[in-house]
Amino acid sequence: MHILCLTDAFWHDHTGGISKSLRPEIDGLVRLGHDVTIFSKRLYSHSPFKEQHDGYTLYRYPGPDKHSAFYRLYPLFSIFNMPRFIRSMHRHHPFDVGYVHNPFQAVGLIRALPNLKYVYNYHASAANEIRIDSEHGKYGKLTFLTNLIIRWVNSIERKTVKHAHQVMVDSHFMGDNLCQLQPSMDKSKLIRIPLCVDTNKFFFSQKVTATRPKLGLPHNQFIIFTVRRLVARMGLENLITAMKIVTAKFPHVLLLIGGKGYLADDLQNQINNLNIKKSIRLLGFIPEEKLVHYYQASDIFVLPTLTYEGFGVVTIESLACGTPVIATPVGATPEILRPLNERLLFDDNTPESIANGMMYWLANPPNVEFRHECRAFCERNFSPDIICNMLDDVLHT
Repeated sequence: MHILCLTDAFWHDHTGGISKSLRPEIDGLVRLGHDVTIFSKRLYSHSPFKEQHDGYTLYRYPGPDKHSAFYRLYPLFSIFNMPRFIRSMHRHHPFDVGYVHNPFQAVGLIRALPNLKYVYNYHASAANEIRIDSEHGKYGKLTFLTNLIIRWVNSIERKTVKHAHQVMVDSHFMGDNLCQLQPSMDKSKLIRIPLCVDTNKFFFSQKVTATRPKLGLPHNQFIIFTVRRLVARMGLENLITAMKIVTAKFPHVLLLIGGKGYLADDLQNQINNLNIKKSIRLLGFIPEEKLVHYYQASDIFVLPTLTYEGFGVVTIESLACGTPVIATPVGATPEILRPLNERLLFDDNTPESIANGMMYWLANPPNVEFRHECRAFCERNFSPDIICNMLDDVLHT
């Protein structure tokens, strides 16, 4: 079967979130005998238009460079520029089904090939994320335009769902979220398939101190790690406030925060004002080749999300490495962690609850047996072979 995959960005152009989970899905579909063509927007002007890989071909259609002042206009390029490339490719090698991860690209696909069936993977509402970021000042002087943009994006998302043959969601939470946002949608289209993680790349480490020297991390401290975009909904402000409480009782704990975003300066100022600079390190962007070692070097991974956690690929990456994840009970996170261990979930998303949860695990450090249990749980539920077989069934429907 010739599968057309449309995604906002693909590995290695973008190494976070959906791009990271999609890569093992594509590899799995290729192993199952499918021919896969991927269309992604070009993030950088120097990137080639076409790349041939084992079993799949990646095309990057033109759009504004990621560092350009016009980058936020990229949805228009997906809707109006991408279709001509898809039509041309379809004439030479017809597609059997579409697998779409972005609503703007879905509308572009409808314009290009209105009769092609496609499965839409709804990861989150772009309109919702714009609203949340706008409320926290991300768009600055352009904030006055956000209500108009949100209405337009809502219309794009409604059209995408209406025309989809089936709609995949990563979690029950996202399914409920989609039904609330689009109450008139055909709910019989919904199917839940979680994200997957490359369990070979994110491999088990029995001893947390083994990888610390290469990262310049202390051998004898309890290390808590998180990696997130430094944006409003991630709850990092609450996590830092919680650390002030934690360090009063456990002064030798070290929190590592990886990632970049518009809150970086605010978070550093908060750390300075709370006088806990020795207990928290802002690492900035972590290269992919080092990320697995940070998971392995950590006693615990913390996910302090404030709102709208659709799935959290970092959760299953950490579990794949054997590192337990403690988290706020927000969005889809309880669906992932509750079957493993109820104590991994905080009572709520307040700093006090986050602090209490961290202090419980500081007083009761996870042992090697529990790290093995985390790894086995991830392999049973989120390995590429399991998820790709489920995805294969959907694409054949």
